[in-house]
Amino acid sequence: MNNYMIILIIILVLAVVVGNIMLLKHTAKLDMKKFNQDPIKKAEDNLKKQSREDDKPSNN
Repeated sequence: MNNYMIILIIILVLAVVVGNIMLLKHTAKLDMKKFNQDPIKKAEDNLKKQSREDDKPSNN
């Protein structure tokens, strides 16, 4: 019984380590520009884009 508990603990620790390594590899591929963008700057850019679209003449 004692040996099974030791093996189970080792398997769980290895699973956590492998899971963390896989997570690090996955997050290294993500583009960080999306996360570092200032929300005020983003809102200003959206307003400028909307005003440019409103200024365009419609084809109706």
